[in-house]
This record gives sequence, structure tokens and C-alpha cells, in this order.
Amino acid sequence: MNSLLAMRSRLNRFLLVAVPLLVACPLGLAMAQSSRHGPDVGGALTATGASVSVTRRPGVDAEWFDNAEQALKKARQENKDLLLLFTGSDWCPPCQKLEEEVLGQADFLNEASKQFVLVVFDFPQQKELLPRVKEQNQQWAARFGINGYPTIILLDQQERPFSILGYQEGGVEPFLDLIGGKREKRIRRDELLAGAEELSGEKRAVQLDKALSEMDQAIADLYYEDLVKEIVDIDREDQLGLRTKWNAEADAEMRKIILTDIITVSRLEKPERAVEFVDEVLGAIKFTPSQRLQVYQIKLDLYRRMNDQPGMDGVLDQMIAMEELTEETRQRLMVKKALSLVGTGRGEQAMEMLDKALVQGQDQLYLWLAKGQLLDAEDRFDEAIAAFDQAISQARINPDVMIELVGSKADSLVAKGDPLSAIRILDNFADDQQMPSDLRGIALLHKALIMRETDRRRQARLAENRAIEVAESPEQRAEMQKLVERLRRKFGE
Repeated sequence: MNSLLAMRSRLNRFLLVAVPLLVACPLGLAMAQSSRHGPDVGGALTATGASVSVTRRPGVDAEWFDNAEQALKKARQENKDLLLLFTGSDWCPPCQKLEEEVLGQADFLNEASKQFVLVVFDFPQQKELLPRVKEQNQQWAARFGINGYPTIILLDQQERPFSILGYQEGGVEPFLDLIGGKREKRIRRDELLAGAEELSGEKRAVQLDKALSEMDQAIADLYYEDLVKEIVDIDREDQLGLRTKWNAEADAEMRKIILTDIITVSRLEKPERAVEFVDEVLGAIKFTPSQRLQVYQIKLDLYRRMNDQPGMDGVLDQMIAMEELTEETRQRLMVKKALSLVGTGRGEQAMEMLDKALVQGQDQLYLWLAKGQLLDAEDRFDEAIAAFDQAISQARINPDVMIELVGSKADSLVAKGDPLSAIRILDNFADDQQMPSDLRGIALLHKALIMRETDRRRQARLAENRAIEVAESPEQRAEMQKLVERLRRKFGE
């Protein structure tokens, strides 16, 4: 299969198969760094091979299971959720603190056990667990990617997580409120999922989105992959914004792959076939604005290789028409088209395009600069200077454009036979303390160049020395010194 067909095959797979977003999320959310060999506080959460009654405090009628199978059976019988605790009971200070402040308190145990079956997966260092318990704990830790302690996972009866927690400050009441709130969201999630069974199409996608939004998205992405895929499939064109919500990272990665494919095709295939492929991709893939500009630039280069001027004009028009562009980017693209028109002998058309754009907007600094430079190239110096002045009055907020305008105006004045006026406007820029020091130095070097060209060598050297002096950092000063030396070598010094 040739490269073009291979790229089309990949594109078709992307269009026909929604790629669910799989977040490599560290589910063990340790809220504090554990230190090894902490004191053994002799907590109530001990694992001996059977369900463990918590008897350290009187008035407690609850138990922690260390047998996950028994705990699941009890949860289903009593219509409860499960609270899974992954802990290092005899070495992890945050684990011990959480037990002391919350998990071992009678108020917590009695209240939490009304809604949850409590399960402990312990990973001690000072004591040995029964082989069955140790193997089970390792399996469940691997199942949920536990990499920090304490980690608490709230699980429904279908063994699907709906919340993942770590150490929480505040004691019993805030913790009960927290897990109670998570359970209420789980109940709403299930009600919404049940309602979705009666729906289809976009209504079903919206309902599923509401249901999954009752949980952290990372949990939904990882454990509810089938529902996420269904949402993305329904909203394939992202009309509801749900594809972006649930598949943004996967789509972004796929766009990078497709962009790489476009670059490869543009290099390996004939330009005509590559343009065909680029058009197909542009019609099918929703690129980011910067990526779309990059694709258009590739297409522009292909037309340039084909010496297809109408094709180049069309691509530039497509780029300029993009709604997401910043005003500066749009102006730069219009300047690019104007230069392309001039380069193909269509200077009048370029000027008409610029004039039309200048009438329609304000603060068109790059367009005024381009117009002035085109007029200067046609020896229409007075008109060029007027164009530069039109923009200079608006350009103080953009020093980088300001120095280009001032420099271009100075060149027009010199060409017109008025070097003194050119030197004066460059001096004015160099004396403006609000302008960046490196740009002030550039103005002084421009002044020195004009002086050397008009045989004023001594004054030129003074301007060059001052350009070095205005630099504010050693790096700027070294760079300015190089420019001065290059200028002097050009004139035989």
C-alpha cells in the first residue's frame, strides 16, 4: 500500500472509531509523604484472616472486613456501598493519624457503617498477614493502581469506584459529610443512568454526561470507558461539546499523528496528490487554530512547488478568513499575501487589497507598514512617509512595530534626499526612555549607518558607542558590540 493510501486508512480509522480517553491516573492519592518505620499505635484495624470487630472504644457496633468477597456479599445483601481503606497501619504516619482522628472513632464507625461496608487492605511492615490476606491485598492494590497511603476508595455494589480520597483533616464530622456527599452523588448518578435507558441519540448522550459528571472525570474515563465511548460516538462532530469534554486528550494526540502524516505525505508524494490528501483531512478533522494554520502553510508550500499562483492565493485567503485568528496574525497573513501579489507582478492588486482592509479597520499597524514599504519600493516617498506617519501615531503600545515604522520612514526620507530629518526621528526614538533599551540601540545603529553612508564617520562612531552604552544587561551589551563591529567592518574599519 502506498503512503497516501496508508495515511487515508489511518484517517478513516480515526473517523470511524471514537478513541476513548484513558487517563493514566495514579489512583492512590497519598496526601502526605509516608515515612518508614513509624510507631505502631496498636490501632483497631488489624488483619488476622477474618472480619475484624473494632473494640478499642466502647459503644462501637461496626466491623472492618479484611475479606473482600465477604464484604461485597454483605454490601449487596444490605444495599450498601463499600469503603475500601488501603493503609500501612504500623509504619505510615498519615495512615495512623487518619485512624486516630477518624477511622477508629466510635462516632465514625457507627455512622459510616449505616451506608458503607468497611474493608481494610493493610500493608504492614512489622507484622505478618495470613498468606490469603496478603495475596488479596496485593491484588486489590494492583487493581486500583494504589501507589500511596492512606487511600480510600468508595465502591458501589457493581465494584465500580465513584470517589477516591486520601487523608482529610478536620475529624469525624467533616469526613462523614464528605463520604455522605459522595454517596449522594453516586445515587444521583445511578438515577441518571437509569433515565438514560429510556433515551437515544443526543438526549441519551446529554443524560450520560450528566450521570458521569457526578464523579471526577478521571474516574469516569478509567472505569466507565464504555459509557464515555458511547457519548463520544453520539457526539462525533462535537455539536454538543461532549466529544471535546470526554475525548479531548485522545483527539489532541490523534490530531498530532494526522499532522505528522500530512507532513510525511507532503514530502513523499507528488504535490498534486498531497494537496488532495490535505484537503480531505481538512474537511474531516477539527484542528486547533495553530495546527490548521500549519496545515495551510504546508498546502501553500505544495502549491508553490507546483508554481500554482491561483492555488497559493486561495490558501492565503483561507488562512486570512479563519475566525479564530488574532488581529495581529490576520494582518501578518494579509501582508504575506500582498508580498506574494507583488512578487508575481500584481502590485496594483496588492495595494488595492491593503487599502480595502485599511478602510475597514483601525490599529492596522502591520498593514500601514506594508503599504508604506510598497510605496517606498515604487519611489513614491511622500506617500510612503504619510503611510508610516499614520501608523506611528498609534504604535507606541507596540514598540517592535514602532521601530520598524520609524526605521522605514527614515529610509524613505534618506531616499527622498533628507537624511537630516531621518537622523532626527531616529534620535527621537533613541531618546525615548519608555522604549526598550535594545530597540533604542537599534535606532542608534540605524542612525550610524545613515551617517556613514553620508560620509560622517566621526558622528557615526559616537552613535555606535552610545548604542552600546544604552544596553541594560551584559548580554545586550555584548550583542550590540557585535553589531557595531560588523557595521564598522562593512565600512572598512
